Amino acid sequence: MKKTLINKILIIVLVTCLAGCSSNHPVSEADTESPQQAEAAPAPDVSENGPESDVFELAEPDPVGEDDILAIYGSGVEGQTNWTLEQLQELKDGYREIVFSTTNNWPSFSHIAGHGVALPYLLEQAGIKNDAETLIFLAPDGYQARVTIGQLYGKQYAYVNHSAENSSNAEEAEPLIAWAWGDSEAVPENLRPFFGQRGPWDVNTAASVKDLYRIEVSTRSTGAWEAPEAGIPSGSAVTAGTGLELTHSNMDNIRIYYTTDGSEPDYGSEVYNKSTSYFQPDLMVPIVIDNNVTIKAFAGGLGKADSAVVTLTYTVS
Repeated sequence: MKKTLINKILIIVLVTCLAGCSSNHPVSEADTESPQQAEAAPAPDVSENGPESDVFELAEPDPVGEDDILAIYGSGVEGQTNWTLEQLQELKDGYREIVFSTTNNWPSFSHIAGHGVALPYLLEQAGIKNDAETLIFLAPDGYQARVTIGQLYGKQYAYVNHSAENSSNAEEAEPLIAWAWGDSEAVPENLRPFFGQRGPWDVNTAASVKDLYRIEVSTRSTGAWEAPEAGIPSGSAVTAGTGLELTHSNMDNIRIYYTTDGSEPDYGSEVYNKSTSYFQPDLMVPIVIDNNVTIKAFAGGLGKADSAVVTLTYTVS
């Protein structure tokens, strides 16, 4: 009797574990295998954490063939297209070999080589519509990443020299769906998308989904990021040496770019949050105000359009 009871308890524990440990859910940074993907925060899961207006229902694709490795579907294309590896490799006009520079949330700066088909070219073959707004990249384990159409077609770069101290020799880099990739050389692997950078600190690793098997093209917009907020109200008089903190509701999914000379910030400007709250929060150093100053800042990151630029003015009393 006692042995039977113990066996029943063990069975219940095992079933509970299997239910809770299923891989059919969006994985966290710690669950991913790739250093690039593991050290970068995935796009916010607005279906669970965001306001109701942010809920983004994923479409369900039609069945694919046994040899198909990629499905492109959704309201933003004329119809679903399924692709075998051989069919992708036959797109000779879209074939590219690119060495991408990468920055993650640690932050680490590195390079990765990719061989494959240019994503804009592939989407043309798949019948992308003019009113397409958002791309959602999915892996079989549930990991997903989003990129806006504006980010897809916007200027992206790979930095030949790439480090936290200095990045230079920028070359234009097209987004790529790679079937061969690697840190030192490209070797055959499962499909993976790669993106260039809009600036040296632009985190482009979270969108590089390993084991890519679906791309949903949607006509729905994800909107824009909220603007960053200042810890001291704009227009305040402060003492020399005061530290100004900048915050954001999605601090771990964006970078805050800013200037202190009144000029418009861009992706080459100073970065306030060079790491995330779960890696190196000590890298978020307040901006020291020593003189009268005009600070301009915006939030930028893959998955949504850049925020509006906020202007902050302070006088030193």
